[in-house]
Amino acid sequence: MKRIKSVVLFYNSKRKRAITFAVGIERILKNRGVRFSKVCVNSPVCKFEKADAAITVGGDGTVLYAARHVIKYGIPVLGINAGGLGFLSGIERSGFKKYLDAFLNNDFNKVRRQLLSVEVFRRGKKVFGPYPALNDCVIRSAEARAFSLRAFFGSQFLSEYFGDGLIISTPTGSTAYNLAALGPIVLPQLEVFLLSPVCPHTLTHRPIVLSSLEDITIVIGNRPGHDHCVSLSLDGQENSVLETGDRIVIRKYPKNFEMLVPRDFSYFDILRKKLRWGKR
Repeated sequence: MKRIKSVVLFYNSKRKRAITFAVGIERILKNRGVRFSKVCVNSPVCKFEKADAAITVGGDGTVLYAARHVIKYGIPVLGINAGGLGFLSGIERSGFKKYLDAFLNNDFNKVRRQLLSVEVFRRGKKVFGPYPALNDCVIRSAEARAFSLRAFFGSQFLSEYFGDGLIISTPTGSTAYNLAALGPIVLPQLEVFLLSPVCPHTLTHRPIVLSSLEDITIVIGNRPGHDHCVSLSLDGQENSVLETGDRIVIRKYPKNFEMLVPRDFSYFDILRKKLRWGKR
């Protein structure tokens, strides 16, 4: 099995303990003869060379940032939680030394996660994308007013929504904004999309799970005489403004994101520990 010889280290400079821990990791990697480059996720520039693996030090936002940037190189990522919830992390800070040799010996499991690919078309021309998103694509009003949109699954009309917006999520993102919108928790390995309305102005709209083998198309609509400011957000980090009539096409990204986790990793353990699943 090929040993890890080069690493990209992503860190969140806005978290003091992430900076401190990242410095410690640098020292350990240098002592082990591992080449590394550093990327601050708060910097507008993201440059790094292809490596055997990546390490993120921070919270879930750091993992989301890294995922969108390493996906084209196929670099697997080990998330080390130095933030809050850390739901996307493979290990906690306290476990790094315990799992260090296993990581460097490439003795971790690779968990494949599906991403979204998002494009925006305006008056027949592409104006955005395709961009990847590991968690979700959120279309919502920038104002405290409801707006309408039409959703299509493949060539079939799905429904018209009127409310504060719509969340299109991956199974990985099912425990993020989707969960707060009362959407279901979905096993990460399933190849599906989740659609969860945000504060729908009806009692009948509920979240729905759809196959990711078909595209989802969302068309921004509105009531006659009313123009709203509508935003598009990918993983809560990449944002743009939409116009009435814009068409958002969401499909399965052609590559999977690979998360590195210890051999004894259990998704259900994470649910119980992080979300207190089943606690009374």
